[in-house]
Amino acid sequence: MSIAINQIVNANVYIDGNSQIGKAQQIKIPDIEFEMVDHKGLGLFGTIKLPSGAKAIEGGVNWDSYYPEVRAKLYNPFKNFQLQCRSNLQVFNAQGLAAEEPMVTIMNVSSVKIGGTDVESKENAKFDDTFAVHSIKQTVAGKEILFIDVFANIFRVNGEDVLSKYRTNVGQ
Repeated sequence: MSIAINQIVNANVYIDGNSQIGKAQQIKIPDIEFEMVDHKGLGLFGTIKLPSGAKAIEGGVNWDSYYPEVRAKLYNPFKNFQLQCRSNLQVFNAQGLAAEEPMVTIMNVSSVKIGGTDVESKENAKFDDTFAVHSIKQTVAGKEILFIDVFANIFRVNGEDVLSKYRTNVGQ
């Protein structure tokens, strides 16, 4: 039985398809968190939590300096833009590096918080921004792993349309 270990150690950020290579220090791929409803029913020994939807999705980017073209996109919270993270997913086994696959996360986002900065002597200014995610699609080696589009009521996991019946039932 062979054990495979995955590792991601670097990535590049794109805004509306334009590379920001070397400008971002960190990107926060959003947590996906679900709303849960407590259910207590006659005959049940305990209370169970059942899913009722997804919570608002937020992520962020930490920039290593001030980039006017980036700030121009961020300063208007009424205009969404595409934020993309492309990373190299390395797969290691007992013989070493066994494979490298592209991992791509594409998000439709709007600004929530545009970070200011502290300017210190002989230190580079950093800018930390937070954004709301309206859709997120994540693929590995071209295979869709996750797709959520809040406006369109789409939620797919590993290519399976989780909300297909829900959309039909609500007349969408």
